[in-house]
Amino acid sequence: MSKDVQPFHFYASSVATWATTTETRDLRALIKLMEKEGFNYNLFYVPLPADISYKIKHFVPQVAGLIWLGHFEAKGKRHG
Repeated sequence: MSKDVQPFHFYASSVATWATTTETRDLRALIKLMEKEGFNYNLFYVPLPADISYKIKHFVPQVAGLIWLGHFEAKGKRHG
């Protein structure tokens, strides 16, 4: 693992989509993306680099040490 790779990332999911932070998408951009979708969403801290594969069950990453950061209502809410 390169020293530039963060050992964690954030994962957000709604009824319509999911996305993570990446090298080019920071947490602010992830939240902006989810808000733009217009659906309520959950946000998680995942203690793994963003390029590591893991299972997802019922829209939740299946990772040891996962932290649920909360359920957020989209400001321009459409559904969900």
